[in-house]
Amino acid sequence: MSRRFARSRLEALNDGIFAFAMTLLVLGIRLPPDLPITDPRELAAQILGLWPQALTYGISFAVLAVMWHSAIEHRQREEAITSGHVRLWMLYLLFITSMPFSSSVVGHYGEMAPAVWLYAANMLMLGLLGLLLNAYNYDRTQTYEMAAARRRMLLFMGSAVLSALIALFAPRYALWAYALNILRLFSAPPPQRRRAGPG
Repeated sequence: MSRRFARSRLEALNDGIFAFAMTLLVLGIRLPPDLPITDPRELAAQILGLWPQALTYGISFAVLAVMWHSAIEHRQREEAITSGHVRLWMLYLLFITSMPFSSSVVGHYGEMAPAVWLYAANMLMLGLLGLLLNAYNYDRTQTYEMAAARRRMLLFMGSAVLSALIALFAPRYALWAYALNILRLFSAPPPQRRRAGPG
């Protein structure tokens, strides 16, 4: 018989790890500590030169926000979950916690294809595991919601693949492929379920 675990404990861990990973992302935006800057204009130029790291931070923060929102959007009401669900969620959180590293690499070396591929691989694993978690996060009556979540994940994974392909010939512009995920904002809202009237 499969062991069951308190869902509230896993959700608390999930929220904490997402918050910590989001906070770590900003540490990738920093000026070298040994810069001999004496001119305000030079400082301004150095700050403006951080835009690749800032762009990566913005994209990565948005990705984490979307993933967190998807994880909590339709949480099941059951208080207990299976050990298989726990293991899958732990693997998912493993790739969540690796995002600050892959974001830092692509933020500093985004003009090189291997950095983009590392980031894309991280995104693909999150998308794949997100698809698998959908089977746990929706019940059988939520067919529309589950299909919509699947489309969002496939769009996300598609943008990662596109980014990796663009990196073959123009790594500097590869991260813009993730802008495709803006399309999820225009997805149709779920249909309102009718309440049964008095008999």
